[in-house]
Amino acid sequence: MVAMISLIWALVTLRWGRWKEWKTYYPTILFFIAGDFIHEYIVSAKPLWRFAPDPLFSGVSEHLIASFIIFPCTVILLFTFYPKLKSWTRKTLYIALWVLIYIAGEYLALKLGYYVHENGWSLAYSTLMDCLVFPLLIIHQRKPQIAWLLCFLIATFIVFWFKLPASH
Repeated sequence: MVAMISLIWALVTLRWGRWKEWKTYYPTILFFIAGDFIHEYIVSAKPLWRFAPDPLFSGVSEHLIASFIIFPCTVILLFTFYPKLKSWTRKTLYIALWVLIYIAGEYLALKLGYYVHENGWSLAYSTLMDCLVFPLLIIHQRKPQIAWLLCFLIATFIVFWFKLPASH
């Protein structure tokens, strides 16, 4: 499933993404990937979600594929079509569209059995997380220090809210 989704993301990004500006987006791509790796480390003793077992890939392989294909494509497409006008309404609707895309994908993966929530995680938490992730990516593109601070605060909240173990 993750390989098929990655292929679709790559093809869509190759067709409509603004590849000429990839160097501009590169720090935010790395921020997105690093955030996922930090998340994986924090929840490794008590996962909040996981990919269902797949005969072709291990959970680690699927995370690497998502991190190095889906996340860069997401950032490139996010900024390719990000509204340039100062209209907060358009920008909010644009972020809502991205949240909807990600949640629809997760919902489909859950229904098809490719994805599993654990330890109190739910689609509602994923929606809330996506509502934070996309603005964080946009903030990071302009003010990386603020995005890292917010990321740290969110991670700290998640550790306490879900009672994640402090050591491994």
